Amino acid sequence: MLPTVTRLLAPLAEVDDRGVRSIDGPMVSWRSHIQDAANLAALLASRLDPAKPPHVGVLLGNTPLFSSLLVAAGISGVVPVGLNPTRRGAALSRDISHADCQLVLTDAGLASYGEDAIPAATPVLDVTAPAWSAELAGFGGSPVRFADRAAEDLFMLIFTSGTSGDPKAVRCTHEKVAGPGVMLAQRFGLTADDIFYLSMPLFHSNAVMAGWAPAVAARGSIVLRRKFSASAFIDDARRASATYANYVGKP
Repeated sequence: MLPTVTRLLAPLAEVDDRGVRSIDGPMVSWRSHIQDAANLAALLASRLDPAKPPHVGVLLGNTPLFSSLLVAAGISGVVPVGLNPTRRGAALSRDISHADCQLVLTDAGLASYGEDAIPAATPVLDVTAPAWSAELAGFGGSPVRFADRAAEDLFMLIFTSGTSGDPKAVRCTHEKVAGPGVMLAQRFGLTADDIFYLSMPLFHSNAVMAGWAPAVAARGSIVLRRKFSASAFIDDARRASATYANYVGKP
């Protein structure tokens, strides 16, 4: 049977001694993290038009909320769209429209993205605002249900770098994400005892397929840095007691 993100996540719903945290934050157990994802999925379901693709634009740093959204994608079928925060103005607006985003989640002030960065008809949810916290609290304790997802089902849209024209939204299926996760965990002998330091941006395939997915497949713990820092990389790895990290050479 081909792997899916859903199948990789299901055993973690009962795990209390490992989990996810930011480099400066407390650890949240996998059980609680998956509950947070179920709450998030319920909120998004209340916002999304079921007659349209369930695409949610993501303008977030590497935070536990971004990981929660990936978990929500695995258990519910919502489709995160990794938006590149280095895009600005009309270029970013074009990406959002191109990927049929019904709404956008952000943790940064929209002013930094320039005028006309968000299509006029696309709702933006600021996850740092009190209104977001209040709305999410209303979905606390939502049932944790693992949808029946197939390997070929869409998990996420990830944009190309745009070196040969406008970036293109690439369909990443469950198998495309879960497969590398399982392969890398097996190749490097990764286990539940490993701690995975993720500093590459989660809107990019490298972080999702070679960072987040192996951690889920190995059932280890994840430590996130909101934004990559070359100068802090070694210190962070030591602070996190990391046993696994991934990066691309240019940074």
